[in-house]
Amino acid sequence: MNRYLISHNINMKVFKAVFFKYLLVILIAFLFDIFFNEISKSVFLNLVENILFALILICPHLIISNKKLNKLVFIVLYSIFSISICIETIYYYLFKTTFSSSAIFVMLDTNSEETKEFLGFYIDNQIIFFIVIISIVILITLLRLKKIVFTSLNKSKTYKLKILGLFIGFSLFLKLSLLIIYNLPYMAVRASVEYYNESKKLDNYVNNKIGNFNNISRSFETEEPEVYVVIIGESTARGHLGIYGYYRNTTPLLEEIKDDLLVYNDVISPETYTIASLTKALTLGNYENLNAKYEGSIIQLLNQANFKTYWISNQKPIGVNDSHITKIGLGAHKSYFLNIKNLKEETILDEVLIEKLNEILLEKGNKKVIFLHTLGTHFNYRYRYSENFNFFNGDIPKSKFRKQAVYDEINAYDNAVRYTDYIITKAIESIKKVQANSFVLYFSDHGEEVYENIEFSGHFREGNLTKNLYEIPMLLWQSEKYKIKKNIYPNLNSKYMIDDLFHSIADLVNINASEVDSTRSIFSKYFKERKRIIKDTIDYDNFFN
Repeated sequence: MNRYLISHNINMKVFKAVFFKYLLVILIAFLFDIFFNEISKSVFLNLVENILFALILICPHLIISNKKLNKLVFIVLYSIFSISICIETIYYYLFKTTFSSSAIFVMLDTNSEETKEFLGFYIDNQIIFFIVIISIVILITLLRLKKIVFTSLNKSKTYKLKILGLFIGFSLFLKLSLLIIYNLPYMAVRASVEYYNESKKLDNYVNNKIGNFNNISRSFETEEPEVYVVIIGESTARGHLGIYGYYRNTTPLLEEIKDDLLVYNDVISPETYTIASLTKALTLGNYENLNAKYEGSIIQLLNQANFKTYWISNQKPIGVNDSHITKIGLGAHKSYFLNIKNLKEETILDEVLIEKLNEILLEKGNKKVIFLHTLGTHFNYRYRYSENFNFFNGDIPKSKFRKQAVYDEINAYDNAVRYTDYIITKAIESIKKVQANSFVLYFSDHGEEVYENIEFSGHFREGNLTKNLYEIPMLLWQSEKYKIKKNIYPNLNSKYMIDDLFHSIADLVNINASEVDSTRSIFSKYFKERKRIIKDTIDYDNFFN
């Protein structure tokens, strides 16, 4: 490489000056990785990728002869490179895994309030120290830019073609060696394109509210009112609910009415983040046929079956038309997004959903299906409940990680679960008063790891999978009138994954259609267990059992 550069009269001062500016950032990140993380193959592969990427970014400096333009290019490329290194290093420190398209999908679907909570939840002194060091290095480099001598360079076509060949060669090597997966800018561009394309495909749910289902009929018709409620939980791990045997009393209200509930004991989510989970659960999509998520949603099916549908969300819509889940919700006849307060105001609690539910129950109409999308137990946990639900304050929970910060997070999470218990119960109480053919179905989009198996709290954990990330609660309450009309086959201990929830909800509301498969409904006597595949290829039950 050096002989090649010298033989073509390339100013080695330029090459060395530029390369070592990049290398300094790379080494700082590498030292942070090996000092604060377990040394792994990924750390070293990422080091190699960063060096190769730096060489790719240096290539433009070797063919640009205009000094001012060369400096400008350096400022832009060096800044992008340094910020990328900083982000991917912090991400690896937090989650012990490299960036993926899924991680960037989550970022693209995250609003400013969630970003603020994320930073407050995860940022620690080590991260602050790293950010300060990197920032100082970047600032000093840019302030001392005059020290780099950007001289006029050889402009012959042959020379430029050879530099272009190096650029293409390094790029192809990154791609073909699969080292490219460690490159944040590449993954960000790729994920952004995928996110945009998926978002456009989901526009059909906003523009076509009835879908294209075939041979729709109902198992029973009644002149009596029908009011069905589906509560979508957020980040709630089944193992933290008292009604499932958790050692703490986190579900006192649900346990009081346990005899009136069907409690499903072996339900999992197909994913560990909301977009991927709910775009399967609420549509025809599943792991066998992912693209079917564009072919119809449960809301469209309900609309076509002449139900009045409502989507009430306590999650920010992100510009109303941006979030993938928002687009599914906008397929309802009426959509309400209640969480619109700015950063300086207190977090809105899920009880606003109950207030809106009670308003809707007073509206005219005999056939209603109401979806309540909660904030549930989403981080930051301590913002998910009011002070009078601060039940486990100061207690020492069970955990193999004996730190006060760990105790505080577990206590906050269990308080949030206790508040969720209150929300579900209040919804059931409201529906009881209607005295209609009714059910209330509750499930969570995914689970949460809260310092049980690993020293980590959160749900987006691609590297080190735990059962808590996937195990979710699912509960069903039915009115007495509904029980007379509909015979639910319990299947309480059957293995079930909520990418089949479309078929299960259709079964609950007695809708038949060519697209509805009763063998995928856990409420049907025809239900058949199937392999539960997570992460595209992992058999959940074999992997964990």
